[in-house]
Amino acid sequence: MNRLILPLFFLLSGCVPKSVKLSGHFLGQLQFPTITYHIYIDAQGETPIVINTTFKAEPLQLDTIWFRDDSLYFQLDEFYSAYRGYYDRDSKRIVGQWIDEDSVVYPLDFLETDPDTISGLHPRTHPYVYTQPVPGEDKIRTATVGEQNFAQPSVDSLINNVINGRYSNIHSLLIARNNCLIVEEYFYRFGAESIYNIQSATKSFVSALTGIAIDKGNIKSVHDPLCLYLDEYKQLACNEQNKNISIQQLLTMNTGIPWNEQQFDYGDERNSLSIAANERDQLTYLLGLTHVKSESPNFSYNSLNHILMNVILRNATHLENKQELTERLFKPLGIEKSYIDDPTPMGAIGDIGLRSRDMLKFGLLYLNNGMWNNQQIVSAEWIEESTTAKIKPNTTLGYSYFWWTRDFNRHGKPISSYFAWGYGGQYIIVIPEMKIVVVLSGSNWSTNPEGQMVDIVEEILAGVM
Repeated sequence: MNRLILPLFFLLSGCVPKSVKLSGHFLGQLQFPTITYHIYIDAQGETPIVINTTFKAEPLQLDTIWFRDDSLYFQLDEFYSAYRGYYDRDSKRIVGQWIDEDSVVYPLDFLETDPDTISGLHPRTHPYVYTQPVPGEDKIRTATVGEQNFAQPSVDSLINNVINGRYSNIHSLLIARNNCLIVEEYFYRFGAESIYNIQSATKSFVSALTGIAIDKGNIKSVHDPLCLYLDEYKQLACNEQNKNISIQQLLTMNTGIPWNEQQFDYGDERNSLSIAANERDQLTYLLGLTHVKSESPNFSYNSLNHILMNVILRNATHLENKQELTERLFKPLGIEKSYIDDPTPMGAIGDIGLRSRDMLKFGLLYLNNGMWNNQQIVSAEWIEESTTAKIKPNTTLGYSYFWWTRDFNRHGKPISSYFAWGYGGQYIIVIPEMKIVVVLSGSNWSTNPEGQMVDIVEEILAGVM
């Protein structure tokens, strides 16, 4: 059952005869050699609904469902899997078998349950009580909210707003103040060891690697043209329209290359990134696009820019991207658990996956001007330069070297910040004036880099005493 690897919400479609009706709530555990799936059936409505609550519910439609003569059957063609069972009315359980794509049979019984007690179906199944984060071996200091002049009622309100659904699809929320972790909360079945794909927040790590490469003399300046570092794309990178594109323009999404990534959802065939994904070499496609003529800087958010920057870094440092990331950032920060995407066909890595506390380390590194554990990992000059807005995508957001910037409101006063953002709601938010770092992970699939994050952060700032 290797294909069923994500939390799934099976929306069952089909006909349930009115003469026989399965009624109630049922929970089963589907045990495979490497993972156990927690599957819940809501049979209260006209058509049963099945939800995989192993981590968090996500929608997916089954192809077939029927329940008659106390027999239940449903099928999911995408995963070549099916379930056959029967309802034992005496024991109020559904007894049956899951058949996977290799025709291997797994026993799967469903017992009657209270849905309010099912982890993964709701953010929490028990009341929230604040506790100080537990110190670990990761050199992150912890403290209580009171010790860092933070109002506990504000924290209680914030977490209950997640639990009650005002803030949706949050998987983790961490708050550090004065270099101390004071809030560390996880939701659904996620926890401290969960590794999240941080999506485009990866770009901010690439920004840090660019600064380190400049500090070490591998790259002379952000004003260098791309042409100097792209021998494998030299004909395109050094032609008349591309020869003056600088590393700075690449980092600030201001290359003049037309791109509509934030205009359409990523599943939309009109999205530039979706179009490029069908090309044999996406960077050849990118560099071959005709530029937009503009007298002023033209911001076009483009996820291929960080792939292109990784190619430049690989050529400049003579290190493969994974080795460079590991040796220059992960090891100095003590990040021991992660995943790094396999290199793309262009030879550059894409996204990375991290635990929430390791995301926090990166934010604390920037809060402390590039210092971690008494070691200067990134120069203070680069931290300042790379997080100061260079371009205004809209009235509220700024953008620098693969970092977003924004002012938040606290009691009518603007509070400046910069943040790494990844699709789905992965955030590392640094607020220097208040000495705060906020980490969020989640599954809010939107191309909007702000979303509910703004309300969450402003609620956090309101709690600072």
